[in-house]
Amino acid sequence: MRKFLSRAVAAVVMASSVSLVAPLAAYASGTQPNSGPAPTTSTSTTSTYPQRVKHLDLYQYKQARQVINQTFKNAVFTAQTIFQSAKGQATSASGRSTARAAYELALAQAVEARDIALTNLGKPPSH
Repeated sequence: MRKFLSRAVAAVVMASSVSLVAPLAAYASGTQPNSGPAPTTSTSTTSTYPQRVKHLDLYQYKQARQVINQTFKNAVFTAQTIFQSAKGQATSASGRSTARAAYELALAQAVEARDIALTNLGKPPSH
């Protein structure tokens, strides 16, 4: 029973970390639609439109960063929930130790996924 529980915890942690990292990495490395040069079709909008484009890029950057942080928080919450469940079902010290190790592994994977996503996101756009 303990082997099954520890394997189940490890499988859930790995599946959740992979499913959370892949979309973030794809989003962070993709091109953003409003990052191109601003059109200069009208003289009344040429002075304000470039600032608007930069504002949208900064807004998109902040939104992507919020998504990354929320995904990290969700991964930590999931790891804590699984750990509490596994710890409650453990009947021996080795079972609790296995649950703790799986929890620490899940936290390390969540931190690594967050770091990779933030690295792929890059620096914030300049004003």
